[in-house]
Amino acid sequence: MTTVEKIETPTVGGLRIHGWEISSCHLPILSNKEIEQYSQALGFNVPEMIFGNNYLRLTHQATGKAIELRALDALRMVDVSEHSAKSVQVSIAGNWSQAQKRKDITDVIKPFDWTYTTRYTGTPAGGLAFHASDAGIDYDRLKVREDILFFDENVLYEDDLGDNGTSQLAYKVRVMASGFFFGSDTVLRETSERECRAKKHDDEDLAMPAARVQCAAARLR
Repeated sequence: MTTVEKIETPTVGGLRIHGWEISSCHLPILSNKEIEQYSQALGFNVPEMIFGNNYLRLTHQATGKAIELRALDALRMVDVSEHSAKSVQVSIAGNWSQAQKRKDITDVIKPFDWTYTTRYTGTPAGGLAFHASDAGIDYDRLKVREDILFFDENVLYEDDLGDNGTSQLAYKVRVMASGFFFGSDTVLRETSERECRAKKHDDEDLAMPAARVQCAAARLR
């Protein structure tokens, strides 16, 4: 029989099982002062919403070795190379340049990956070290039906990309009697269309193909 000890506090949930402690912390968004400190530490403008005190921690109790998922460490892995600065550009930059003809906005390329896409794979702690491996995820094992003893998902940071879309980094974890599975996901949504009633505008920038207009009209009936 599997012995499970639950962790339940107002901010932290998780459990202890088979010599492992899995804990997930939910706390409010950082204050403006804390966000400013993040920006100074990283050297670029950080996401509008940072849950810097949220974390996922998986600890091997006998050795103290652990792996964590945290917002600040993830942001440290955002691309700040010269290539990133030259390849990532606000989608409406061309329109701005043509309309305004101002030197101060002709170069709207940001000196970092403004989508906040990260190469983050986790933070080792307690003497844990990462090594390259050819081993992959055992998806067949994940398909085995068994009770989920603990599940959680949590956001580390999110930004609306200057009204050009949404970027979010979040993690999920699930624990079964046979093991646990966790991962982080970067979700990037690009917004290139705006909504309005098709018959009530004459803005060429909002024009939609006729088929889509007919479809929208059909849904309104």
